[in-house]
Amino acid sequence: MLLKTQAATEIAQFLAHHPTPEQIVAFHPSSEVAERAYELIHTERDSSLTEEERKELESYLVIEYLMELVKLEAHRQLRQQAS
Repeated sequence: MLLKTQAATEIAQFLAHHPTPEQIVAFHPSSEVAERAYELIHTERDSSLTEEERKELESYLVIEYLMELVKLEAHRQLRQQAS
């Protein structure tokens, strides 16, 4: 189960506003979310994540994967519109 993280909240708010394919392609997480994800990744490399931190990192990775899929679809739609 995904944790309710700042990343999940940001994505939910972004998608709730029905972004255009262009907006989806341009989307990036906030600097706070990016910094937290990098912090967890670095901590994981030291093998010192707590169970809660491990779950948080897994949530970030799932969210990142899903956004990659959404962005791929947005790119496909933009290419289709251009042809």
